[in-house]
Amino acid sequence: MKTTEEKIMEMEMEMQVKAKKKAVLVDIDGTLVTVTPDWSPERDLEWVEDTLKAQALDGGIALLKAFKMMGYELVFLTARGQTCKKNTWIKFRELGIDHLVDSIWHRPTALNNVPSSIYKDQMIKKLKKKFDLCFAMEDEEKNQEVMRNHGLVVIDAKKWS
Repeated sequence: MKTTEEKIMEMEMEMQVKAKKKAVLVDIDGTLVTVTPDWSPERDLEWVEDTLKAQALDGGIALLKAFKMMGYELVFLTARGQTCKKNTWIKFRELGIDHLVDSIWHRPTALNNVPSSIYKDQMIKKLKKKFDLCFAMEDEEKNQEVMRNHGLVVIDAKKWS
């Protein structure tokens, strides 16, 4: 039998989980827009400008809007670097989805040479403290595996990209 203290702690933990908003973790490149190829530290600024040429992936955008209509928070987790923040917002405005963003996270410059799956794994651990992450929209298999390991239902963006 549980002690009164254990029951209270269990109830508090349940309340904390309930207080978190249900959310969808959303990748950007290969999920909402076409992938901009050939990133490297040497051509970062040129690559950032090239991201503005990425084309919309209508299937991803439609699913994003559907999740928002169902009341989910939309948490964007991208391997795009900090230098791409401005252009990400420009592209989101162009796509008409800037108003759907609840939270967005770009890869810190210090982690540019870390595989995206490791970066995303670290970030998901942090994001789970704030959000009840239920679903993920992602195109890369290694990242999908990381997300599944965190208990997320993964929607494979390769279905529409």
